[in-house]
Amino acid sequence: MIDVAFTLEELARTPLAGATAVVIDVVRASTTIIAALAHGTPGVVPVATPAEAIARAKAWPGGAALLGGERGGGSPPGFECGNSPAEYTAARIRGRTVVFTTTNGTRALLAVEGAKQVAVGGFVNAGAVVRWVVRQSGDALFVCAGELGRFCLEDATCAGLLVARLLAQRPDAALSDSARAAAALYASYGTDLDRMLADAAWAQALLGQGRGADLSLCVRLDAYEVVPVARDGTLVPAGRN
Repeated sequence: MIDVAFTLEELARTPLAGATAVVIDVVRASTTIIAALAHGTPGVVPVATPAEAIARAKAWPGGAALLGGERGGGSPPGFECGNSPAEYTAARIRGRTVVFTTTNGTRALLAVEGAKQVAVGGFVNAGAVVRWVVRQSGDALFVCAGELGRFCLEDATCAGLLVARLLAQRPDAALSDSARAAAALYASYGTDLDRMLADAAWAQALLGQGRGADLSLCVRLDAYEVVPVARDGTLVPAGRN
C-alpha cells in the first residue's frame, strides 16, 4: 500500500508500526535537513521546542552542536542558523551536529517515531528517497508536515511526485485515495513548480517575509542523493551504520 497523510492529524487513524514513513516539509525543513547532511553535518537531531534545542546544544559533548531552526519563519533568539538551506554550508557545519527545531517539520518527525523506518524527503532528493523506499518492506506512508495542522500545497504536490515515482517501481502497489489525490496534484503542477509555489499560501508568506530566495532552492528536483533516516533520535544519511 502507498498512502499519504496530508496533515499530522490524520496520523491518529493511520497505523505506523509496520510502515516506512517519509516526512515531507518542502518549504523548508525537509530541504534544510537534506542540505545539511549533504554538506557534512554528522547528524541532525530534531527536537520539539527552541528551549529543548538550547538545552540539548549546551549539553552536547565538546560544545560542537549547532543550533538551527525557526518559529514563524524566523530564527529563534540565540540560534546560529535559521531554516534556510542556504545557511547550512560545508564551512559552517562540517563536523558539527545540528540540533534542530521548526514549527512543522520537526513536529512531523517526532509524530512518526513509531514507524518501522523514518526518512526525510523533498523535491531535492526525490529520486534517492524513492530508491530507498523501494528497498524497504511493507507499506509506504508519505507524511506531509503541513502548516499548523492545515493542508500545504507544496508538501502534497511533492508527495504526489514520490507516489508517482514509487508506483513506477512498484506497479502492483495499491494506492489510497489520498495517494491518488496527491499524484493528481503533481500531474497538474509537475511541469511548472514555480506556478505551484505561486499558488502555495505558505510559500507566498515566506516571500512576503523577504525569504523568497529559499523557494527556488526547495524545488530543485533531484539536487541531492542523500536520504536522511532516523537512527536513535538522530537523522543520518542512509547507509551509515
